[in-house]
Amino acid sequence: RIARAYQAILVSSNSSVVEKGGGSLKSTAHWDSELKDHRRLVQELFTSHGANLDSNISSQVEVMTSLGLEAVDAGSTNFNEQNQKIHNSCFYLSLAASYLSGIGAMDNVEEDIYLLRQTALQFKRFIEAAVVAAHPEWIASGQVGEHVQAFSDFLVYLLDSPDAMISDWAIVIFDTTSGVCDIYKGKYYDKMSEEGKAANTLTIQYLPGHYQPLLFAYGGLLRPNLDQILKSLDEHGVLYVVTDGSA
Repeated sequence: RIARAYQAILVSSNSSVVEKGGGSLKSTAHWDSELKDHRRLVQELFTSHGANLDSNISSQVEVMTSLGLEAVDAGSTNFNEQNQKIHNSCFYLSLAASYLSGIGAMDNVEEDIYLLRQTALQFKRFIEAAVVAAHPEWIASGQVGEHVQAFSDFLVYLLDSPDAMISDWAIVIFDTTSGVCDIYKGKYYDKMSEEGKAANTLTIQYLPGHYQPLLFAYGGLLRPNLDQILKSLDEHGVLYVVTDGSA
């Protein structure tokens, strides 16, 4: 199982240059602007509908239930390459749990904790490398670091990268603090097969100060893809904002 998981990661990384050739990467300024627009839209939606926060969260729960998604706690502690403890890692652990579950490499968080932690550490390294490449000053300002809590905002800097597996993903974050769903769609997601889209649609939940993976409850079946999630969000009146790497 571990070998299969890492093989999937390596195949995605090594084949991406060939399969995703053509087109130019958007600039840091472009993604900074996208990030500001994303935050502005979320704030506007929250301001307009914040009075109905309980209702919005209730609708989110209805969507999760209808899609067969269940919140599982993946913890917040990991270990680095020197086996030193890393705190505030719940974002990467949640991404890793959702990813591994989707490709069939993880059945249980506790039983597969080593694989989960190793995958989460890989995600932390390549996501934060992209963030620091775009904004090296964020290290000094304390926005990026070994023990600094990461946020979904970081994902925008990899959505169109031909060398990052995240550009194959759609990540849906159910934010219980705003009642809004944050959605980040990679540039190459739409080129995936239906099975690939299901495997590469990651779902997590944001609670105050903590992330949890939302895992598909029905093993043996394809978990919902982005189109199915968007349809359910619309049907239940859940507000959402999409940042699209192909836009």
